[in-house]
Amino acid sequence: MTLPMIPQAQLIPDGKIGTDADYGGLKIVRYQTDQNARETYQANRFEFQHEQARRNTIPGVVLSRSGADPLHRITAMMHLSLRQFIEFVHYDPSNPPMEDFEALGMKDAHDQTQQDFRGAKKDNLANYKQYLIEAIRGDRVAYLPPVTGWQSPATFDETIFVALDESNPAALYGVLYLPKKPIMQADGQTQTAALFQAARTGLAIKSGALDSFGITMEVELKVDIQAAGQSFADRNGRGSKKNKNLVAQLDNSSALAQIRYKAIQGTVFEGRLADGRTGGATETATKNIVDLSTLDQMLLQVISRGTKKAEHIKHYHIEHLLPYCREFIELLDSTFASQWADPTPRNSEPYRRLYVHGWAFALKAMAMAFHDCHRDKVAPLSQPIGTAVEGEHATTAEAEAAYLAAIQDLNAEAPESALAPAEYAMRLRKIDWHRYRQHWIAITGFKLDRKTGKKKTREINDGDGSKLKIVEGKAENTAATIGNVANKILSPRWVELTSAVNAK
Repeated sequence: MTLPMIPQAQLIPDGKIGTDADYGGLKIVRYQTDQNARETYQANRFEFQHEQARRNTIPGVVLSRSGADPLHRITAMMHLSLRQFIEFVHYDPSNPPMEDFEALGMKDAHDQTQQDFRGAKKDNLANYKQYLIEAIRGDRVAYLPPVTGWQSPATFDETIFVALDESNPAALYGVLYLPKKPIMQADGQTQTAALFQAARTGLAIKSGALDSFGITMEVELKVDIQAAGQSFADRNGRGSKKNKNLVAQLDNSSALAQIRYKAIQGTVFEGRLADGRTGGATETATKNIVDLSTLDQMLLQVISRGTKKAEHIKHYHIEHLLPYCREFIELLDSTFASQWADPTPRNSEPYRRLYVHGWAFALKAMAMAFHDCHRDKVAPLSQPIGTAVEGEHATTAEAEAAYLAAIQDLNAEAPESALAPAEYAMRLRKIDWHRYRQHWIAITGFKLDRKTGKKKTREINDGDGSKLKIVEGKAENTAATIGNVANKILSPRWVELTSAVNAK
């Protein structure tokens, strides 16, 4: 007995689908404008239409290219049910699936996410889940921002979009065939984890919320870990945000971030900056000298005495400002690196317990004083920054030309420096920086013993195997304290800071 031959239609392989350079090389089927493509799609003769096990089929998607040419972001905005969201995202950041994250180009993002959920985000997760449950019950309206996700370049070649409406070349409407691989979150991790947990509740199942609860998600395509980090920084770094250190750590493209990176290379600060994940800069912590946010504020003090903001610094300012920022960091490195010991030496104390120069207020004060010692050179560079002189110009080239012209005009009337830089460096070396000296207690004030209402004292290791009773000084990071310290260092009476007399 012979079996009859079952004819099979020849399928169009994925490799034959045209790519669009305007959309990052994405494979796009032009259903609306290409009759042959439309007929082929209607006849189910594309190979990807028969590969449902490999891709999620998502209708009603707006594919757009956002931002400025040639650095467009390729994003897909989709509106999903809770069930679809769980199935498509696949990645619960608080309880991730077993995947080859190394091969997907997501290893660093995966590890970073898990570290996050051992900290503050874990505490927020329960509250967010409860918020969603209340919304499912009908107790409140769920005001949820779009979840921002991304997939790595490793999955981009398998991604296909069928354009049903091409009337707007910058935003196509159609069906997205997205590889069934995890979608990492550039922003909205806590919300995503809470949605996964809410979806597993009996309430969500019994109420039909799996299919009726709507979620908006934007997925950025062809994104690596650096771009994902920059996306987070840009979304969270404008205005006042809760975690400035995390934003600063992920921000790698802003002008100030580049100045910071280049200024600390090869110095004691490299690898010893608190970023919101790696511990802080507390009295007993010794690994991190300062946090990223404070370092940025120090650099802004060097540049402008704190009158300019990070967003005012542009890339064409870098070459003019970096030398002074680098000089300041190198000065701190040569003066204090030996005292910023990690780990703490035997029979000694953590350096912030011993020295004023380990605290943010003192570092900012030194940066402020450094600016004053270089203001004959730095002030003309900083004064035009962020002013209408630059802002009124439409292009970078025009703004840079205006900036350079303003520098030339201001150089002629630059203020005199408060102190010769060499004299300033000498003073930093001569000053006695022990926190418990009488001159520092006079500036910073002392802590109060809550029981007695008197000066708070404690015994510390003196480094020689003995104990020393000291008065505990404050370390308040206030504008008044910062200004007082800077002014004292630059004043004719600076020599009073060299005294070895302890407070009593």
